[in-house]
Amino acid sequence: MALLSAFALVSGLLATALAVLAPSAQAVQGGALTVTPTSGDLDTKPVFTGGEFTGTCPDAYRPDDGKAPTVKINLEQPDGKLTSLRTGLTSVTESGGKSAFTMSGLTYTLRSRLSAEQPQGRYAIVVSCTKNNGDLFGQGYRVPIDVTADGWSVAGPGAATDLQVVSEGVAVAESDQLNVRTTVTVSPAGAAGTVTLQVGPVAAAGGVGADRIAVVGGKAEFVTETPYQPGTELLVQARFNPADRVAHEPSTTWSAYTVAKPAPSPTGTPTGTPSSTVTPTGTPTGEPTDDPTDEPTEPADLDVTDEEGNVLDAEPVLEAGQKVLITARGYAEDATVKATLSDSEAEFADATADAEGTVTGYEFTVPEDIADGDHTLTLAEEATDGHSVAFAFVTGEQENPTPDPSDTTGTDTAGTSGGTDAGTTGGGTGGSGGSGPAGGLASTGSRIAAIGLSSLALIGAGAACVIHVRRKGLLSFGSPAGH
Repeated sequence: MALLSAFALVSGLLATALAVLAPSAQAVQGGALTVTPTSGDLDTKPVFTGGEFTGTCPDAYRPDDGKAPTVKINLEQPDGKLTSLRTGLTSVTESGGKSAFTMSGLTYTLRSRLSAEQPQGRYAIVVSCTKNNGDLFGQGYRVPIDVTADGWSVAGPGAATDLQVVSEGVAVAESDQLNVRTTVTVSPAGAAGTVTLQVGPVAAAGGVGADRIAVVGGKAEFVTETPYQPGTELLVQARFNPADRVAHEPSTTWSAYTVAKPAPSPTGTPTGTPSSTVTPTGTPTGEPTDDPTDEPTEPADLDVTDEEGNVLDAEPVLEAGQKVLITARGYAEDATVKATLSDSEAEFADATADAEGTVTGYEFTVPEDIADGDHTLTLAEEATDGHSVAFAFVTGEQENPTPDPSDTTGTDTAGTSGGTDAGTTGGGTGGSGGSGPAGGLASTGSRIAAIGLSSLALIGAGAACVIHVRRKGLLSFGSPAGH
């Protein structure tokens, strides 16, 4: 019992430490922004006279000297780039949980700030909290606007998007310094677009970054070429710009990350002299079937999501008329890709691979007259011997085998109890249930059940014996009085 208590205490302390040390990510899309007026022409200065947003600028984006917070007022173009609507910074007045500002000083007309490539379409007015005289900005309050040849007006927002940022150290050859790999996950996964990243020390302005990283399979990745010393505190800022700005809203997030060495290899790696090749995972059972390689792992050739962006499992069960979105990779640049369905004469639209050889978001609708069973949709290049990717799926009801009664008792029950009473550690041990207090309770319950069954067997044996001797006349009972 003392050993279990000590283990639980250590686990709790470890979980607390990880919570404190883990890099924190914070969405920086602020509250609602309103501007006055809500429409206008393209040649008026300023574009609008003032505005107000709910909430206040967070501490990470407030001046260090204790002065009133300031904001930058920008126009967000269709490609996600920002251009100023007013030169310099604008002071904010905070009152009653709201922040107000006015447009003054040197301002611009809306026409002078529009994109030459796309002067009409979905834009946005963005107000960003600033720090250190505007060197750092990120907490954004935005309102979408539609721009036409005659003027502009506030528009209804599209579906919200969300970003999750994870950063990790990457070893640099013959150096104690580390590069930083940042992975941005966009949700919903079906939202196509690009990500702009900026990574730099918290104590310094600017940093390194990348513009318009394509989102593939719901993710975008960037590795810095500037190494940092372990322990350096970095601020990672990410902005997602959707390809369809009417359907989805852009989003921005920042993450504080302290540069740290990569985590050690998982336990179970064979011991011995290290080699330059990748060590197979798990315990080796003989000669490896494939030669290890130093080549980086390539992304999977196929990703499939439903219309809401949820990733589907391998060989999913689909219904007639259901639509899915397919991302397939490995084709030649700009290749024409044809779709064919096994055991079907249905015709489907062709797709075109991008410059990276990827077909993104191909819409496939299961035919209404499809038969129940296994099916394969093949996306193949039109060229002879071209690359092809197969998507296997199933239609119709699937028979579920009757579970073996033995599978619902014993160790699985104990494993569930372990997860409930002893936390993650108890549940993670599988079905033994012996890693925490719940293991003892499950064991006690099994002993009580065994005693009960033994008692029932003895009672049954006694009853059979009584019936036998009465039939032989060896045992009789007196009749009740009066009979």
